[in-house]
This record gives sequence, C-alpha cells and structure tokens, in this order.
Amino acid sequence: MKKINTLYAFALAAALVLCLLPATALAEPAVSPDPTESPSAAVAAPGAPENTEGPELAEPAEPRAEGALYSEAGETLYAEEGGVIYNNGGTVYNNGALVYNNAGLVYNNGGTVYNNAGIVYANGGTVYNNAGQVYNNGAAVYTNGGEVEDSIAYGYYKLHFAGDYSAMAEFDGLTEDTASGSLLISREGSCLIKPREGYIITAAETSAGKLTAGGDGSYTLSEADENLTLTLRFKTEAPVFSPAPGTYKTAPKAEISAPEGAEIYYTTDGTEPDGESLKYAGPIRLEEGAVIKAAAIAPGAELSDVSQAAYAFPAFEGVAFAPVSEGYAQPGAQGIRVDNPGLADAVIERVSLSGKDAEHFILSREEGGRISAGARDARSWTVRPAAGLEKGSYTATVVFTLDSGDMVELKISFRVK
Repeated sequence: MKKINTLYAFALAAALVLCLLPATALAEPAVSPDPTESPSAAVAAPGAPENTEGPELAEPAEPRAEGALYSEAGETLYAEEGGVIYNNGGTVYNNGALVYNNAGLVYNNGGTVYNNAGIVYANGGTVYNNAGQVYNNGAAVYTNGGEVEDSIAYGYYKLHFAGDYSAMAEFDGLTEDTASGSLLISREGSCLIKPREGYIITAAETSAGKLTAGGDGSYTLSEADENLTLTLRFKTEAPVFSPAPGTYKTAPKAEISAPEGAEIYYTTDGTEPDGESLKYAGPIRLEEGAVIKAAAIAPGAELSDVSQAAYAFPAFEGVAFAPVSEGYAQPGAQGIRVDNPGLADAVIERVSLSGKDAEHFILSREEGGRISAGARDARSWTVRPAAGLEKGSYTATVVFTLDSGDMVELKISFRVK
C-alpha cells in the first residue's frame, strides 16, 4: 500500500496545481453518449499492440480523497469542471476535471488527463482526445484536433532531426504519429537512411542508438532510445557538363547540370569556384578554348566537389599546290597549320587521307597528337603529291579525327598539265 499511497499523493498534488490554472470554455458532453463507441474520427496510433492482457489496476486511495469521484469497472461518470476522478476501469466523459486514468476509457472534452495506466500497455491508457490536453506517458492517443504533448505510441521513440533533410534523404522504417505528425522509430526496429539521387551523406551522428554505414552511401539507424536526435551533413554530387569535355570542330555551348534545387557556380579562368563565382544561368558561349570549373550547393548542404571540363576548338588551315607540267620535279611537302587559342589543349586522335585520288598523295604520318593551349603547329602533319603523276587533276581530303569524335576535313588538289 505504500506504493499506492505515493501514487495518489502525487495525484492530489497535481489536482491542486490544476485548480490554480485559469478556466477555459468547456465543451458540452455528448448527448446520450454511448461509452462503447469511440469518436468517429479517431484513428489508431501506429504500432499499438493487441489488447490481450491488461495491467493490474491501481486501488483507490485510502482514505478516498474528499470530493473526488471513483469510477469502477463498468461504471460511467461525467466529470465537471474542478473535479477529480480516479478512473479504475470505468468510462469517463471529462469536461474540465482532472482524471487519473488506470485502465479506463476517457472521452476528453476540455479536461486534463494524466494517463498513467491503460487497458493495453503496462503503463499506458487509451484516450480519445477531442479538444483537451493529454500528458501521455507511453500511451496510445487517438486525437481529433486536440493538443497532445509527448504523444508517443507504445514501443516507439520520437526521432528528432537537427535540420530539414527531407529534400536530400529518404527514411525507410519510420512511422508517422497521427497525433503530432512526428516521425517515430521502433525500439526493436531500424531505419534505413538513403541519400536522394544527386546527394551524398558526408557525416552522420546520433545522440542515442546506433548508426551503421552502408557501402552504397546509406546509413542504418537502430537500437533506438529516448532523446534521439539525428544530425546529417550532405553535399551534392559534382556538376555534370554537356557536351563532354574534348576537342571540337566548332565552339560548343557548354551546359552544366546539378541536382534539382542546387545552384551552380563556375569559372573559366582555371581558378576554383565558390559561392562568389559566376552563377550559372544557362549555356555558356565560348570564344576560344577554355577550362570550366564548376561546383554546386543546395540549401542545407555543403559545397560539392569541383568538376571541370576543358573545351578546345582549334582552327585548321589547308595547303595548296601550284600546277606543274608533265615531267615535273616532285613538289616539296607542305605543313598543315593548326592554331589552338585559349586555355585548353587540343587532342587529335588520328589523321588520314580519303577520296578517289588519296593514293596519289603522301601524308607524313597518321598518328594523332596534342597541341598545347595557345600553341600553333605546322610541322606535325605534312602532305605532298606523289612523284611521276600523269597529266590530269588530282584531289583528296585530309581528315583530322578529334577526341570528341568530330572530324575536320581539308580538301587538297594537284594538277599536272
């Protein structure tokens, strides 16, 4: 009995505190209420176990508190403002009273319920809350517009987030609390935290429980406990360039993409980008070869890794041979000039001759090569007519295949009179 008297001493103290609070307008009790039915709008709290065995009920205080009502199993009471009810298995329609609920059913219209023992949980009652305030200690709460403090379903903990991560990660294994809208994690379960497409989790910390890193960039939160706060850090994946970096026949329009919601900052002078660099607003027109560096940042995330793309589009100058008379001396080889202005190296994969008269010309080499940024090359590839050609006109094409796949074609001709 010592334990029971202690419980009700707390109950009476709480009742006195309540009496000092300002009164509020109370809802009228339902007309001809049916204690066997719950409110029509009630929805089940997540994860509530089946009602198989109820806990041992608390005995009424001895002696009984003066002015208090005691609802026994099967009894229905209507609690008015300022009253105190010890509910042991009965049904209470509460209009402004203080109710200590031990295994009872309470329809709460404006009252305050300290719900410390119920019909389903070892320490949790069932409360249909239609406008009141519930101080809930491990109980299931079916709320229809009422204010609920610390409402957590039995077997769950509320998961607190250090920031808004909804745009950057998915959380599989959490349950939404219908009373408060909070996300709950099961004591025995786990939550898989997966970064959304385009995002990377750079750090993960929890104030309680256990975090395990996965090989795919995900984390698993388990062994949940009270006061659980999850802190995550993110960055977006590095921006992507289109077209791909390389050497092109003509100047490309460089486009940069990043995850939705992220802003892109870039440079074209070789320096590292930051939040003060040029902000990307559309395709970049290049006047000459350039090395573009870009980084992306999204709200709540860190600056991404830097990605870069080098674009070159050199100018090619063909050759011309003067006509010769039959029996000529073989002309000397002429170099094909390649100018590569700008900051990006030009890469030529291979060089070849094509056309109906290709066999009548001699190309110095077919291997490709690299032309440095800002350089001019007129020696790497030369061409000349073959010796001893008969009278007639000869034409062919020198084809430069660039590393982007583009091809530059230069027409050459030679006439023997």
